[in-house]
Formats: sequence, structure tokens, C-alpha cells
Amino acid sequence: MKKASLVIAFMAALAMTGGCARDNSMPTPPAPENGEYNEYDYTTSTPTSVVIDYGDMGGLPAPVYFEVYDTCPVEENESGTAYVKVESAEPLYAGYTDAEGHFNGTLELPSYVEKAYVYTPAFYAQTLLEAVRTGETLTATAASGSTDVQAAGTTRAGYESQAVTRDGWLTWLGTYDSNNGKIGYAYDGVLKVKNYAKLFKAHASVFDTTKKCPQEYRSSRDLKLDESAEVVITMLGGNTCWNSSMGYYYYKEGNKPSSLAEANVVMIFPNTQDGGWSNGDGIAKKYIGVPRGTAVQLMYYPNIAQKSPEGATSVFPEGYRIGFVLATNAWTKRIKKEDKKYRAATSDGLSVNNNGISYQPPRTAVFRYTDKASGINSVLFSFEDHNNDENFSDVVFTMTSNPVDAVTDIPTVDDNDGMKTASLRKGVYAFEDLWPSRGDYDMNDVLVRSDYEKIFNEKGIYEESFLLKTFANYAGNENGLAVTLTGAAATANLEFSVLKPETGEFEAAEFEREGNVVLLTPNVKELMGSTYKITAKYATPVSEEKAGTVKPFIYRTKRDGVSEGRRWEVHIPYEVPTSRAEMSFFGTGDDKSDPEKGVYYVRAEEYPFAFFLSGATDTDISKLLDPANEKTPVDQIYPGYSGWVSSQGKQNTDWYKK
Repeated sequence: MKKASLVIAFMAALAMTGGCARDNSMPTPPAPENGEYNEYDYTTSTPTSVVIDYGDMGGLPAPVYFEVYDTCPVEENESGTAYVKVESAEPLYAGYTDAEGHFNGTLELPSYVEKAYVYTPAFYAQTLLEAVRTGETLTATAASGSTDVQAAGTTRAGYESQAVTRDGWLTWLGTYDSNNGKIGYAYDGVLKVKNYAKLFKAHASVFDTTKKCPQEYRSSRDLKLDESAEVVITMLGGNTCWNSSMGYYYYKEGNKPSSLAEANVVMIFPNTQDGGWSNGDGIAKKYIGVPRGTAVQLMYYPNIAQKSPEGATSVFPEGYRIGFVLATNAWTKRIKKEDKKYRAATSDGLSVNNNGISYQPPRTAVFRYTDKASGINSVLFSFEDHNNDENFSDVVFTMTSNPVDAVTDIPTVDDNDGMKTASLRKGVYAFEDLWPSRGDYDMNDVLVRSDYEKIFNEKGIYEESFLLKTFANYAGNENGLAVTLTGAAATANLEFSVLKPETGEFEAAEFEREGNVVLLTPNVKELMGSTYKITAKYATPVSEEKAGTVKPFIYRTKRDGVSEGRRWEVHIPYEVPTSRAEMSFFGTGDDKSDPEKGVYYVRAEEYPFAFFLSGATDTDISKLLDPANEKTPVDQIYPGYSGWVSSQGKQNTDWYKK
């Protein structure tokens, strides 16, 4: 910072008229000596290395969609068994990890971020990670812990499933470990699913572990075999605190059992816990009963009605239906000790609640996913094991058959190639509109919130939108709002729209475009409180490195001293003006710019002509919008401001958040 000679004086009025409409009642510092300016650029964001590691994800690594927040985006439900998304939470960034669940990149984050929160809606990865800063790096790592099931720690001979002791399930498929429930009859043939990542992506296109499952995906549906077939299921995992048991039953079309007691259920997995419960901080890994990717071939017992396994075959007859049932918390070595009688079945009317009473609403979601490129043709099942979160991601498995099309009456879901839509908070731009003369530095002549939306997948960005929201102000001038586009958006075909406050809908609009500059409005007062939207669509995906950005600025064409075809412009410190800017203003009045050196929009002392508040929300700028603070310099509104400037941004980085 160059040493400016500070002279304490008071002025009763603005140095020139045309600024804020009300009279200036606060002292304004005198002009500094020629050539002196504050070299601090008032930056409120910092390039930050972000490292995310989701671990081995139960031995089935896959790409993970994630979002980065500056505040915790989830909270526990009342029972502490699941996370619930905080609807008001706004992410700062969204992206995908690589195929191994790792991300390592540099993000432009608010300088105040000392700890970040990394969130994913996918069941197969830890819902919430905390990223801790070390130097210039934020690191988030999934909870570690041994995946080996620990010793029983009790003198009891072994554990058991109440689905067997209480419900009478049959254990004919084979033996299992009485300590943890791991099965000894896992299948490893050609029908075992191999491409887990594709199925995870398909599931993530429908389900969010922190939200209720959409009603349209809930269904009670058993598998109907249109021809004789072999059937194999593969456990994909889940996100639950319960140690449940899962079984299957079958019946000839038209002869559905009237209750689970009559269904002759055969045990598949005595303990469905996969160790991936997000709220468990690693404790779930001590209770694993079925590692992810475990497959089982189902058997048909022609004499099951006589309670005999004789004549067992791997081929189910044509015209039969296969149903599945989940016995909630039935395994006796449990994370949660509650004794649950919930039984979730795929057959309509066979589920029962915790009182053993028939439970009619569907407790499962069933859909088919196909991918010709990888040869996937599978039916996915998602169970809801209780009623306290309704996310239908507690136990997730997939079914394959031989012949592959033996089951046909299942709705198909398109994963849309993992396409996601993310709405990201960028921050707020604040402008003083008397440049190059001094203003009152209440920084509220024009306030613009900047947000960003993108439609993308692992391959890149297919569409991005830039949203600029204006706020009510007390400026007397008619200030225009414009942006300079960078990155791929600068040369892309653009679509324009405006969100009208009175309708709440975006409507197509026409903005004036000058190459990479877009003039949104000549007067922000015309549609005060509206949101201007610029959308760029790409025929081929654009990489994150080439993603677009916007640089908002205010302008006027009708102002003394502006030449024909040029305009008065105010940008944030050091930002280069457009080619249409009236250059004669630089270095006059309170401005200390030096265009020959590429230095623009600078002045002395602690007040800039404009700044960008990275990560700022509407709440953060409520003081700037408060009429009581009109004409009050920003350092008197936010006590931490002066310390931030004098330390050149090293201290009080969150001054506008307080």
C-alpha cells in the first residue's frame, strides 16, 4: 500500500451533485495528494486448492456428484438416523469426482472460508464431509475405519436374525457367520453385476438421501417372469443405521399370499448393513454384514409349501412372480438397539408397520436401467426400512436374469448420462455512482447479486447461465447495468430473459450485445428487484477450465464529458474497462488510475469506487439496503471493514458476514 497523507477534515455535502438523493450528513475525507492510491485490490475471494477423497466407498468406487458450502447444508432428523437438506443452503461450487471418488482442483472461494462442507445426495458416498483448511488447501476425507467386522464382545454363542426366530424365514440358501451375518453362499457367476458405477449413477438420478423419495417412483411391484429364468441379485449398498434382514418369496401369478406369514420367505442376507451409514462417523463399519457387490443366486423350491427344499433348482418357472421383503433391524448385533417389527415388502399390502399391522403405502421403489454400451440391463430396488426419513435409499440392490428380458413389466429410468443442474451463489457487487469524484461511500447506489447455474456431467458443462439480481436503492442517477463475459460464454450464442418480480416468471428479453459485452438495462430503476439472465448453450461440453464468468459494471451514456459513441463506466478496482469507455475521466477527481500502467478505478484511503463481496447473501447486505444507513460510510456500517482494508485482506475476511 502506498502511504497516503491522511488529513482529517469534514465536509457537509457531496463534492458534486447527482449521487444519492438524500443530503450527505456524514463526514467525507478530503481528496488525497495527486499520484497516491491504495494498492489493495479489495479482493474478497481466494484461489483455493480443494482436495476431496471419498475413500473406497465400500470397495465399489464410482464418480460422486458433490457440492461445496460455507455453512452446513444438512441437519439431522429428530431420531438422528438421517440427514435432512437445509433448503435455504446455497452451494458455492458443484462438480464430480473422478472414477475413484477423488477430486483435486483449484476453486475461487470466498476468502473467509476457513472450513467448508462437502455434500452429496448419493447413497453410496458419505453424505457430509468437513473440509479443513491447511495453508491454501481445503481437504475433505471420508471417515476412516476398519471394514473388518469386530469380535462380538459378548459371551453369547452368536447372533441371529429375528426374521428367522420370530418370522420363520427359511435359511435354505446356505450358512452364514453367526457373529456378523456374512453369507457363505455368495454368487460369482456371469449374472453378477460388474459395472457398479453406471447403476450408482442411475440410482442417483432418482434418489437423494436427504430428501423424501418422489411419489412417482414409489411402487409395490414384484418381478413377473414372462419366461423361465435364472435370477441373481447384487447388493449395491445403502445408507441406514438399521441392521436389517432381507429375503425373497415367490408365487404363481394370481396366487399372491395374503400375508408374509404365508409367503414362505427365504433368507438372502441376514444382516444388510454395508457400513456406509453417513451419520455413523465410521461406527457402521463395525457392523457390516454384507459387503457392497455381494451377489446371490435365488433358488426355486418346488416343494416349499411342504416346507421341503427337495428338488431345488436355479430356474424359476414362467408365470411366477418374485417378491422381496426387508425385516427392519432384525439382526441382533445392531448399531441401534431398538426392536423393530417393520417389514417392507415389494407386494402390495404385505408390508407391516412396527405394530405388526398391514402397511399399505409402498415401501419400495423399483425401476429398470439399461445401457447398451456397457451391456447393462438390470432392475434396481430401493427399500425404505422405516418411516423417519422416507428417502428410499436404505437398502439398494439390483436384479439380473437369464434370459435378460424375462422380466418386462418394470418402468425404465434414464440416468440422463449423469446430467445435473446446479445453482451456485457467487456474491454481490456494490457500486458508488459518482466516479471519478468521491461519493458518500455507503456503497449502495447500485447493488447487484450474482448467481450462476450450470447443467453438466462428468464430461463437462452443456449449458450455463448468469443471473444478475438488482435491489432497491436511493441513487438519483439513472445507472445502467452491463456485464463483460469471459471464457466460452464470451463467444457463444446467447439467450436472454428477465425474471419479472410481479409474475415470478422468466420472460424472453432482448439485451444489446457488443461482442463479449452485454448491456442488460440502461436504467436499473426500470425493473427494480428484477433478475437478468444470460444463458449460453454448448453443442459439445465445455471443461470447467473454460467455463464462463461475468464481470458486472454500471454505465451511463448521458453524462457530461462523455463523447459520442462512448460511455461512463464504473468497474471494481483494477478491472479493465471496455473499449467503449470514456477514457478522459481516468486520473481526474478522486480517481488515481494510470491507464498506461493498466491501473484502473483506484483511489487513496480505505474506500473503493466498487467492490465484489464473494459469497455474500441478501442477508449480508441488509445493512447496505437499510434506509437508516443511507449516506453512512461502509466502515461505520460494518465494524470489521477498516481492519480488513488496513491488513490488505489478511484480517476480518468475513467483515460483511457480521
